[in-house]
Amino acid sequence: MTVHHTDQERTSSSFLPRVSVIIPAYQAARHISETLESVFSQTFQDFEVIVINDGSPDTPQLETALQPYAGRIRYLKQSNRGVSAARNFAIQQSCGELLAFLDSDDVWLPKYLETQVQFLDQNPRAVAAIADFIRFGESMENPDVRRMLGPGVNQLLNFEQMLRREAGQLPSATVVRRVKAIEVGLFDEQLSSVGEDIEFCIRLCFTGAIGYTKQVLVKYRKHGAGVTAKYKARDRNRHEFESLSRLGKKLPLTVAQQSLLNQEIAALEAELAMIDAYEDLSSQAFGKAAEKLAQANAFYHDKRIVLIMRALRIFPRWTARYLLSRRKVARAAGGNV
Repeated sequence: MTVHHTDQERTSSSFLPRVSVIIPAYQAARHISETLESVFSQTFQDFEVIVINDGSPDTPQLETALQPYAGRIRYLKQSNRGVSAARNFAIQQSCGELLAFLDSDDVWLPKYLETQVQFLDQNPRAVAAIADFIRFGESMENPDVRRMLGPGVNQLLNFEQMLRREAGQLPSATVVRRVKAIEVGLFDEQLSSVGEDIEFCIRLCFTGAIGYTKQVLVKYRKHGAGVTAKYKARDRNRHEFESLSRLGKKLPLTVAQQSLLNQEIAALEAELAMIDAYEDLSSQAFGKAAEKLAQANAFYHDKRIVLIMRALRIFPRWTARYLLSRRKVARAAGGNV
């Protein structure tokens, strides 16, 4: 049943919403109105909205954009400490049974909250619900749908599956049980804004399953000023590596779980070595490239990499041109090399 609350009820100390919508705001003035409109257009209305200004340099413009919503949101401010600290501060101030995270430039489709809350009600073992999303924005010619799970994959994932990153996650597409978020220690404020969501979801999954609605319910804005646009593939891998490396110190893992974690960390180290090898090939640092290939192959044990290393010793320039050409073609086709 849809519950509606008046503005007076929302600001009353006796109002206990089912969902706390948490929106960190940093350089958010341009898109925050569209984001908030998508929240207030939800078919499910039993929520509070907390906007947390993370020391944004566009605070005057942000507060002007928020003025029309003054009676419907809780507005908090802090010095700039990063998105994880902003979310944590808002969680500590929240009242809802569930936490729905939303970045200040993303948009929910009208049935987002209704679907996510219903999924959690129907799956008490799930500690979080994650939806699929559409990427859109000025930097994209055509919006595209991103599925978090492959076809036929169970909608409830356990800790080992999340540790292997068998599914994706996006804060704006995630609703979490508040008590579980607090139990696992909230977001790690020492991690960067790329990788903190992966690490948080894995820790959450240690207490229960992560659920996937397998429905497209979110619009994720991709643009040049976005956080992810600032990071190259190596940066993203490095942040993921750092995130996983911190997990072992936080969780009471079994021997088998620790072994799996070590394997995943080693795989990321190998991927980083391969990325560095291609960078060295591009700069004609053939000796360094061979060293990185050897480092990566300590994990992969791939005969093709051994052959490439031999070719680099004999025909370094030709081998580098060939590999870089193949990589360029693969990237254009949307693949990985």
